[in-house]
Amino acid sequence: MASTLVPGVTPGQDGDGADRVKMWETRWEQGETAFHKSNVHKMLEKLMPKLNPDGNLKKILVPLCGKSVDMKWLADQGIVAIGIEGVPQAIQEFFTENSLERVESNVSGLGPSGKLHQSRDSMIKIYGGDMLQFSTTVEGTFDAIWDRGSLVALDREDVPGYAKILTDVLNKGGRILVEVMEYTNQSLSVLEESARPPPPHAMFEPQMRDLFEPQCTVEKVDHDCLKFAGRVDFNLAYYLIVKK
Repeated sequence: MASTLVPGVTPGQDGDGADRVKMWETRWEQGETAFHKSNVHKMLEKLMPKLNPDGNLKKILVPLCGKSVDMKWLADQGIVAIGIEGVPQAIQEFFTENSLERVESNVSGLGPSGKLHQSRDSMIKIYGGDMLQFSTTVEGTFDAIWDRGSLVALDREDVPGYAKILTDVLNKGGRILVEVMEYTNQSLSVLEESARPPPPHAMFEPQMRDLFEPQCTVEKVDHDCLKFAGRVDFNLAYYLIVKK
C-alpha cells in the first residue's frame, strides 16, 4: 500500500493520542456535532449489499463512531458492531440515548486509558482509546468496515497510518465502504474563515488510490450532495475498497 499522500506516522507513536482528540472533545463539550446524524445513514442502507454481498456478515468495524445510530442499526441486523471512539462523552451518549445498559472494562492496546464499553448481549462494542493504536490484537480481524467521514476527519499526517490499520485488520476479500468529501478552496470563499473546513478535509479519487492500491481495489460506487453551513454544495463520494 502506498503512503505518498502525506508524510506518514507510525500508528500509536503519539502515546495515548490525547493531543489528537483534544479538539474533538471540545467540540462535543460545546455541542458542535453537526456531523452527527440522528437517523441511520441512507447511503449505508443503500450500499449495504455491496458491503455485505452474500448476506453473511458477522462483524463490522466502525472507526471513530461517535454516537452513530448506524451501530444500533447494524446490531439489529444481527451483525456485531465494533466501534472505536476517542471521546468518552460520545460513547456515554450513545448508550444513554439508545437505552442500552453498558458493561465497561479496561483493555490493552489502545493506550493507558483504553476501555471497552459493550452492550449486555455483546452485539455492540465501542473501544474507547487511540484509534491509531488499534490492531488485530484488540478485536481480531473483520470482513467489513464502514468509514463514514473518519478518513476526512483525521489530521493529514495521520492518514497513511490510519489507512494501514484498516487494511491490516481487514480479511482477504474484506470490504471497506468509505464516505469522503470533495471540495475546493475556491468553493469555500463564500464562508467566513472561522466556519470553513477542514475538518472535514477534501479527498479525491487519486488520493484514495494512492492510499489503498495496490493492496486493494478502489471503486467509486456512488455520490451525494451536502450543503455545508447551509451555503456551499459539497460532493460526497462513496468508495468500495476490497482487499485482494
